[in-house]
Amino acid sequence: MFKGHGGYKEYTNIHKKNAVLDFSANINPLGYPEGVHKTVFENFDDILHYPDIDCSRLKKYIARKIAHSADEIVVGNGSTELFYLAPRALKPAKGIILQPSFSEFPEALKCSGAEVVRYALNDEDDFSFHYNKNYFQDEKAGMLFLCNPNNPTGLLIEKRALLAMIRRHSNVMFVVDEAFMDFVDEPERYTVINEAGTLENLIVVRSLTKFYGFPGLRIGYLVAHANVAEKLMEYKEPWTVNTFAQYAAMVSMEDNAFIAASKEFIRNERAFLYKELSNIRGLIPYKPAANFIFVKISAEGINSVFLSKWMLEQGIAIRDCSNFDGLNDGYFRIAVRTREENTKLINVFKKVLSSRVCNPMSLS
Repeated sequence: MFKGHGGYKEYTNIHKKNAVLDFSANINPLGYPEGVHKTVFENFDDILHYPDIDCSRLKKYIARKIAHSADEIVVGNGSTELFYLAPRALKPAKGIILQPSFSEFPEALKCSGAEVVRYALNDEDDFSFHYNKNYFQDEKAGMLFLCNPNNPTGLLIEKRALLAMIRRHSNVMFVVDEAFMDFVDEPERYTVINEAGTLENLIVVRSLTKFYGFPGLRIGYLVAHANVAEKLMEYKEPWTVNTFAQYAAMVSMEDNAFIAASKEFIRNERAFLYKELSNIRGLIPYKPAANFIFVKISAEGINSVFLSKWMLEQGIAIRDCSNFDGLNDGYFRIAVRTREENTKLINVFKKVLSSRVCNPMSLS
């Protein structure tokens, strides 16, 4: 039930009438900036022409926005394309994954023929990243993937400690997924995007679809040292980013009012949702940093598989985390949505946890 990335355009409940309220996908609840709709339709006739094969205009725009050089940027069809590109181009013999984390990381390594080395983050210490632990004992491990903030746990890694590790292990390419960094308060404490153009063993990947609310268009970018970016471009497929996605990216990144409103909205609703979840006996939410909340189930006789099924029957989709490597059926993840939707979610959770109507016998 609800595996993969989460996100369901339209589902129906057991009565086949109502669309499901989707808390499984971590997309900006405010949707996309108004300019996205406008630019797509104003430039619709560009569908008659091939897109900019190298996204040269968009590269220059992003470079100007983040104070980098255009030759340090690679644009892709969503961040996932870039995760697969890195091991394909750089050919590590082995790659390190810290679990639980984004499921595409090990798949990207496998597709390039690299062996996957897994290290489990532990529930006992809240799945924290240990800066002093030696994850690099294997000399053949030439790449490490990690999320900051991590998906699904939402935990952050401090910039200072992460940079110390990157500099200490110059023989390992660090691929840092900052897909949710735009939702984070005080991102300058955590992001390493500024250093990506100078450190030759650092690639920072950003999504442009989660914060700006148009995952159907598929676009993201990475920042790396110019030598690394050039190597990646040698292995990148052409024509992967369509014209409308390129337009949408530039319009969205320019909309400062939307950016400010989104950050404030998420900050307020995240605090509300976390507080309400903390008051429900049987649920233990982890303190969130982005636009989603990771939750542990402490109620006896209820697990994530049965809870997600029961919630779906009530018209709400949550992300069962039992299929994340390094997790079990004691965890789920929910997105931060609007106050009305968040309140409905809380009320349904209270109902199931108080009445214990959700149990293996009732759903078998």
